Amino acid sequence: MEQNNRGQAFWASVESALPYVLPAIGGGAAVIYINTHKMDQLNPMIWIPVGIFLGWAASRGVMKLLDLWR
Repeated sequence: MEQNNRGQAFWASVESALPYVLPAIGGGAAVIYINTHKMDQLNPMIWIPVGIFLGWAASRGVMKLLDLWR
């Protein structure tokens, strides 16, 4: 019984963190990509929000999958 409660608490904490973590990872990945490709003249004002948006979209998709599995 206690193991089941721990599992539910773990998935509840994962579900609450995903909408914040994945957009941050997306923005961070965009910063890394921009800094490693200096000769491409990438505009960070465009690519960082694109990375954040892609992270947000990924978090929405993962949340939908978690809802289907419940």
